[in-house]
Amino acid sequence: MHARPQVQEILIAKKMKRWYSIARCPLIDLRCKPARARRNCLRLMAKYPEIAEALKLTVVSLYT
Repeated sequence: MHARPQVQEILIAKKMKRWYSIARCPLIDLRCKPARARRNCLRLMAKYPEIAEALKLTVVSLYT
């Protein structure tokens, strides 16, 4: 992703929130399976743990 660091953090946070929302409530996007949304969110959380921590997202919160 070619963006300034501040903008890049915002975009990653938006993606993480989107996948988290789909994983928690599949009716938000019927075209995407919840398992796929969880996988995408987990990959983003593993790659950017500081952003996930700022959003107060944990691995356990995806499954509960």
